[in-house]
Amino acid sequence: MQHGSLLLASVAVLLSGCAAGLKHPAPKGLVSEPVEPTGWNAAITAPDRARLASLPELWAKARASVPGRAKAQFEREGPLVDPAAALDLPALPPGPYSCRLVRLGGRAGVATFKPDFCTVDGSRHSLSLTKQSGSILPGGWLFADTERRQVFLGTFRPARMKSAPAYSTNPAQDVVGVVERVAPFRWRLVLTRAGGGAALDIYELIPVPPRVAGS
Repeated sequence: MQHGSLLLASVAVLLSGCAAGLKHPAPKGLVSEPVEPTGWNAAITAPDRARLASLPELWAKARASVPGRAKAQFEREGPLVDPAAALDLPALPPGPYSCRLVRLGGRAGVATFKPDFCTVDGSRHSLSLTKQSGSILPGGWLFADTERRQVFLGTFRPARMKSAPAYSTNPAQDVVGVVERVAPFRWRLVLTRAGGGAALDIYELIPVPPRVAGS
């Protein structure tokens, strides 16, 4: 019996050693092919990707910087300056918009500007947004992202120039942000860029009738 037990033990050790040396191919169902980025993930630069990821921290910093003397002005903006106010269906319908800048952060804490005109062109599959009037002229492409936001990749065009460079051509002019719907017929474009001074530029976007935009 003792010899039989030793023989069985030796066979078990031998089989386990052989099994350890075998290399089994991975099941085909568990092998994943590399996923190529699409949409804004394929176009965004590394610095803008980092700025987009830091948007929650920038919101917190900008809101905390509002001084007591500006609290009433800040609160009058309602959901426009509430980072949690984003609603479903964020896509901007093509057409003209009133776009009013509210700047959070910087020296004043809160600064508001008179409305200018913006236009959204294209279809739901390919949308561009361009600010047409004023001294600060962002423009770029809108990309579908989640059920509550679109991603904006664009550039700033100086008013003296007729056109802006393509996105990622001149990093100093690149801008990244998100579009969110915050109320019926009320959207916001939240922008962040390197060296902009202010923590956040928030454009209130409200559709206007074409006859008003052209007047």
